[in-house]
Amino acid sequence: GGETGITAIQGLRGDSVWKAMEAGNWGAGGWDPKLFEACLSRSHILHQPESFSHRYPTPQQIREWVKDPVAYRLEYADGLKGTMMLMNGLVGDFNLAVRLKGDNNYLSTLYQLPPNPNVVYSAALMSKAEEMFLTGKAPYPIERTLLTSGMVEAAMHSLHRNGERMTTPWLNVTYEAPQESQFFQK
Repeated sequence: GGETGITAIQGLRGDSVWKAMEAGNWGAGGWDPKLFEACLSRSHILHQPESFSHRYPTPQQIREWVKDPVAYRLEYADGLKGTMMLMNGLVGDFNLAVRLKGDNNYLSTLYQLPPNPNVVYSAALMSKAEEMFLTGKAPYPIERTLLTSGMVEAAMHSLHRNGERMTTPWLNVTYEAPQESQFFQK
């Protein structure tokens, strides 16, 4: 278990997102459409077609509603592949779908986040900073911050370079997550 690092990132925006979606699989430059559908199936704030025919929007409706789609394709050192998508206009919540190695089933979940406007994130961050100042030890692995910051940097460079796949040897960062929950509970 634990984090293994990121070996490459590709950032896509606009029409390149739609082309990747049409590709239909990772090898062709896209992602598994069943994972995308499983992810949307968990949304509590999924934009609905104005009809009674079905709940899931068509690709054409998705294109109409999402004005500025963004997708980040992540390749992990352990072989895991992931896609993070920003689909404002289609969903208003955070969802995740996975398919486990050796299993044909799709699993999905909805992240329950506090309502907006959200000031709790800042309070939670400052609580962890206070804990570090008081104890002299970071309450979570500092590698997590290095990895997430590096991922954002590489993703932004990829977007700036029109979706160039960026290899990321500096993100060869590994760590074990702490056993105790880091969820803010105060």
